[in-house]
Amino acid sequence: MYEFTRRDDLPADLDRLWATFGDPAYAREKYVALGSHDVRILRFDVRATEIEVELERQVHVDRRQWPRWSQPALAAVQTLRHRSSWRRVSPSRVVATLEIAPVGQPVRADGTGRIDEVAPAHAVMTVHWRVRSPVPLLGRRIERLFARQLRAALDADYAFTLRWGSGRAFRDAKRAT
Repeated sequence: MYEFTRRDDLPADLDRLWATFGDPAYAREKYVALGSHDVRILRFDVRATEIEVELERQVHVDRRQWPRWSQPALAAVQTLRHRSSWRRVSPSRVVATLEIAPVGQPVRADGTGRIDEVAPAHAVMTVHWRVRSPVPLLGRRIERLFARQLRAALDADYAFTLRWGSGRAFRDAKRAT
């Protein structure tokens, strides 16, 4: 198993973030902006204290970024399945569980984390990721490769969220000093 933790600062309070993450347009537009196509939202349930999302999206795979030994197993287009559960457990905290798995591939990533409102218009999202592959002998290498792909996707996701918020959801929020 390959593990890593990611921490992101967000210039918004939890009410604004909740509204953003609970907006199906945010999810769809984010993945399209990040290069996905055929984004299919399979489930999008929003309640006062819970958001449940399941979606699939297709991404092009640049096989040149992967080692030669792995390239024959990679399709040019990969379907990723995402599941996320966000629970508002207090006015200043959200807890989350996240799953990302390439359909038909022997690897998956599971994240557990939280978003804490640490000041007015300032929240911190921390997610601990575990990447697993059951493949004998090559599992650790597959985990590292998928983790590298996941980290790059999370960087792009964070950048999109900041852009989305600055133009829409967070525009009235003031950055904490």
